[in-house]
Amino acid sequence: MAHVKETIFINASVDRVHGLATDPRQWETWFAGLGEAEKVEGDNGPGTVVQHAYLLAGMRFPVTTKVEENSGSAGEAHHWKATIEGPLDGWQQWDYVPKKAGTEVTAEIDYTVPGSLLGKVADRLFVEKNQERALHHTLENLKQLAES
Repeated sequence: MAHVKETIFINASVDRVHGLATDPRQWETWFAGLGEAEKVEGDNGPGTVVQHAYLLAGMRFPVTTKVEENSGSAGEAHHWKATIEGPLDGWQQWDYVPKKAGTEVTAEIDYTVPGSLLGKVADRLFVEKNQERALHHTLENLKQLAES
């Protein structure tokens, strides 16, 4: 499995950031490479299933995201975790922690590139670098959206 993790500070309340970030109908506006939610079953809480597409290397792949955890109370830290089924099976978790007048967001994604040794080499050479850049852009996009 490959792993990417990054943290960013956002000048917005933890409730605003968490609300935007966990609404699957908003994901396409800030999550790099993610398409519009084609089908959403659930209320954004545990058990919610979202079908959408992910753009990787210029190709569109169907993806299913299943929310496993979405916890926290108003004004306090929130935690969100989901499994991902698609070209890069794995999981992602997001933590939203109130800091000073804003929110510290840490995103962590763990995924597997399908295939044999060639897949693992491709992961190191291309996919992992692409995922690192995508996560960075994703967090920057979320920051812009939440601060506007």
